Amino acid sequence: MALRVLKANTNGLKYAIIPTMKMRLSLIVAMVAASAAAASYKNPVLTLDLPNLDVCTGPDGTFYLTSASFGAQPGLPILASDDLVNWRYAGSALKRLPWETEEPEHGNGVWSPSLRCRNGIFTIYWGDPDRGVYRVTAPDVAGPWSEPVLVKEGKGIVDVSVLFDDDGKTYLVHSWAATTPQPAGILCVCRMNDEGTACVEEDTLVYDGVDAAERPKFYKRDGEYWLLFAAGGKLVALRASTPYGPYAEKSILAQGTSKIAGPYQGAWVHTSAGEDWFMHISDRNAYGRIAFLEPMAWRTDGWPVVGEDPDGDGCGTPVDEHEMPRRADGAEAKSQLTSPQTDDAFDTNTLGPQWQWLGRSAAQTGYPTTRGFYRLYTTPMTAYLKKSQTILSAGVGYECSLWETPNLLVQKFPAISFSAVTKVRIGGRQDTEECGIIVQGRSYMRLGLKLNGDQFDVVLAECRDADKGKSESASVLTSVKAETSGTGSRQIKFKDVWLRVSVEPGEKASASDAVCTFSYSFNGTSWTQAPRTFSASPGAGIGAMLGIYAVSSPECRDRGWIDVDWFRIERR
Repeated sequence: MALRVLKANTNGLKYAIIPTMKMRLSLIVAMVAASAAAASYKNPVLTLDLPNLDVCTGPDGTFYLTSASFGAQPGLPILASDDLVNWRYAGSALKRLPWETEEPEHGNGVWSPSLRCRNGIFTIYWGDPDRGVYRVTAPDVAGPWSEPVLVKEGKGIVDVSVLFDDDGKTYLVHSWAATTPQPAGILCVCRMNDEGTACVEEDTLVYDGVDAAERPKFYKRDGEYWLLFAAGGKLVALRASTPYGPYAEKSILAQGTSKIAGPYQGAWVHTSAGEDWFMHISDRNAYGRIAFLEPMAWRTDGWPVVGEDPDGDGCGTPVDEHEMPRRADGAEAKSQLTSPQTDDAFDTNTLGPQWQWLGRSAAQTGYPTTRGFYRLYTTPMTAYLKKSQTILSAGVGYECSLWETPNLLVQKFPAISFSAVTKVRIGGRQDTEECGIIVQGRSYMRLGLKLNGDQFDVVLAECRDADKGKSESASVLTSVKAETSGTGSRQIKFKDVWLRVSVEPGEKASASDAVCTFSYSFNGTSWTQAPRTFSASPGAGIGAMLGIYAVSSPECRDRGWIDVDWFRIERR
């Protein structure tokens, strides 16, 4: 008789005595079955910047996620998942900001959203710190979404969440921005009309704690009302028998010995399979606020605990790895297999859902085509007057930056370690027209081709503290002869080039320092690396963005262009 020591599994099996082949085969079958049933995921489940996310469940059991988009457009990106782990893009709920703007709305616009589904209709509310609470609706997350409607006017109202009560009443909770006369971080509740289109009463203060409450979410379970929010680096739960309180308070998730730090703002999800989960963010600097999934259980005292709670004190810590959520349709749970779309072949007349603009203006021009490329025309860079206030003329007397230039077609960092590669054709008629690839945040670096007579200069430019009005510094790495087509005033000078930026985490243990290395090639096989790297920085409220730019000097009145043949991400 043989004794074999086995690794403990979810059924608690540690030892087995296997005297016969029949028993041996039976045990193997049982182990395989247990292994298949215990497919697991690892945190983070999404290394995509998803600030202040919210999640709801659709009528068919599909999970939908949206997040704050601030000034980026289209805004309110929507992702879909069947299991809370594998996610895909499903569209965007906001085509444009509900007001005209000529420059990027850095840090403004769409703050923490609240995504809900009631009677088959999807609704998103969000707070705009300068205007108030907006609302959009759609019968399907793919749209069409309604135009934004202002449902509660007020400067400084942010971090909103809506509760559709089971008696037909609708409630709104919100916080206040620090820039208002009201105390920042307090929580107020008011009732809306039953349709959720307007508030019908004044605010009631329901929380003013030692630590400011941020990004609350409003729920109801078994007749009790719950507010979950981030405060003091923890996830805090408030519990009451009415929407207005009084509320009891308890911390239900903290960092403890985990490497996953807060703010732990997120969404509580009750699945059709009868399980509870909490999806939250953790700030990773240039990578933005990426998403983590935690198990959620209920204690005998009626309080939830999020994550793992080995000491039983009711305040959990984040998990590194956990068994996959069960699927309501009974399908086999799969480990992390899919990620939201990143690549684009530009073979259709619509941009992929991963793309956003950092701003929109009347001067901005870009078009999809049916010829296998996307054409983005140049716009003048933003000029900053020097202290001497000399006249802007002949390229003298100003300094430039892309911080307030809207003509950037970008997407979020898709992974901790990756390379982005694109093949483009750059064309122009007038000197200073320049196009290429960029990593954009409060600081940025870009690599591209700039027209200079009968040649293109390969330019590497960097701007530190662009958000503070600093100008960029640029250097010419090499020059290459331009090709031409057309004659006379219609003559175009152009060049095909492959551009690449590779991103790796720095030496920090939190992997929050994204080190970027730029390269270029004129044949797609032989690459030349830029002489210096760049440490990416986050933008205003968002992580660093990656994409394509097309600019010229402020006095240039011609329109050069960049034809983007394809854009691909290579994860490592």
